[in-house]
Amino acid sequence: MKKILLTASVLIGCALPMVAGTEQYAGKEMKQVAPAPPPCPSWTGFYVGAFGGYKFGATDIDLDLTGTGWELFPDAADETKSRIENLDTSGAELGGLLGYNYQWNNWVLGLEAAGGYLWLRDSKNTDSFFDNNGNEYQTSASLKTHYLVTIGPRIGYSLCKWLPYVTGGVAFGDIDFEQHVNAYDFTSHQGGTTDDTNVGWMVGGGMEYALTDHWRVRLQYQFVDLGDADFDHKTDAPSFVGGHSEAELREHNVSFAIMYGF
Repeated sequence: MKKILLTASVLIGCALPMVAGTEQYAGKEMKQVAPAPPPCPSWTGFYVGAFGGYKFGATDIDLDLTGTGWELFPDAADETKSRIENLDTSGAELGGLLGYNYQWNNWVLGLEAAGGYLWLRDSKNTDSFFDNNGNEYQTSASLKTHYLVTIGPRIGYSLCKWLPYVTGGVAFGDIDFEQHVNAYDFTSHQGGTTDDTNVGWMVGGGMEYALTDHWRVRLQYQFVDLGDADFDHKTDAPSFVGGHSEAELREHNVSFAIMYGF
C-alpha cells in the first residue's frame, strides 16, 4: 500500500509542472495572435491625380424682343418667347488635379487645382409656329461648354484612412451660346452668338480613402455656377425688330479620382 501511494505521489508531482508549462505556453500564444494595428497614414504633402466624372448642366435662357415689328404684334412676340426652352443637358468629364495637404492633429487643410475637358454638347432647341395671320416663326438656341477649371481650399477631418472634406473656391469655364429668330415668313432674321470664358464659383465636398501610404481614391460632388453669357441681336431690319439673349449655366458634378501622394 505504501508503495502504491508513493508511486502515485511521484506521478502527480511530475505531471504538475507539465500542466503549468502548458498554460504558460498558451498565454504566450494568445499575446502573439493579437498584433498591434498598423499606424494611420499621414495626409501631409503634395499629391497628383486623374479623375472622371458625370456632369449635369442646368441652363436658363432668356429672350427679350424689341422693335416696332414686335410691338405691333405682341401676341406673336409672347408666343415666340414661350417657345424658348431651357437648354439642360448632361455629359462626361475627364481631367487631372494637383494639390497640397497639411495635417494638424486630425484636421487636414489643403489647396487644390483641377481641370477637365467636358462633353456637354447636345444642348439645342428648335421650334416653329404660325400666328393668326398665317405668318411662320422659327426659333433656335444652342449651348456648348468645353472645359472647367476649379481652384480652392479644402478642409477635412482625418478618420485614419478615411478623409471627409468640404471645398469651395473659384471656377473658370467657357459658354458657347447661340440664338436666332426668323419671323414674318422668314422675311426678318435676328439673333447672334457669343463664346465667353466666364469666372464663377464652386462649392462641394467628398470622401477620400487611403489605399496605401501613397495611393488614394475619392468620390466628390461639386455645384458650379459659371454666371451668364449674353449678346444684343444682330438683324437685317434694325428699325423693325431687335432683341437681347442671355444664358446662365450651372453644373452639378460628380467625379471619381485616383491620386498619388508624395
